[in-house]
Amino acid sequence: MKPVQAEGAALIPELETPAFLRERCARMQAEAPYLGLGFRKGRLAPELHARLLDHFRANVARFRSEQQIEEIGSVDKAAIPTLFFEDRQFNARLGEDLRPLHEAWAGVALELSACYGIRCYQRGAFLHNHVDRPTHVVSATICVDHALAAPWPLHIESIDGEVRQIDLEPGELVLYEGARLVHGRPYPLEGEFYAGVFVHYRPAGTATGVGGR
Repeated sequence: MKPVQAEGAALIPELETPAFLRERCARMQAEAPYLGLGFRKGRLAPELHARLLDHFRANVARFRSEQQIEEIGSVDKAAIPTLFFEDRQFNARLGEDLRPLHEAWAGVALELSACYGIRCYQRGAFLHNHVDRPTHVVSATICVDHALAAPWPLHIESIDGEVRQIDLEPGELVLYEGARLVHGRPYPLEGEFYAGVFVHYRPAGTATGVGGR
């Protein structure tokens, strides 16, 4: 694997992914389709980001500890790595409103597989590198808001294994092939929080059902 510069900056040292996660990732990645899209950084329409930001701030008191997820941890073993709030009606509308953006990028008709979040990573949290489930063919990770003391970029690897670390500001997103490209945030979060939403689509008429993350 040959690292490349990330937007003009040196790569941040990364935590090592546990062996069982590396093995799972390789197995899932080998079974996933590749559309030749790779990944691309973009920005939400201002009205969509305003809606997300208002939704986040209006529901801060309703966030609760997220269920344990093997890819997520914290350097502080006593801390809660992530808080979570889900409004299924809001998320379903958001997923549909974002579908044209993803279809334009992918060049194919898509169906929503999942719109997951809002997830709020806490101080010290990290996300090991992984790939998503097979239904998450065309995906995006969206920065809703953050209060960071240092960059906490998205690690993403091209199909050739080149590594990028992409910083996201509120309202920005990365479109990527979720089931095929390895991605994560394998370094402790320095700051108060990072709030994100994750949307996933599949080519229309392939798999059925709308699931979680």
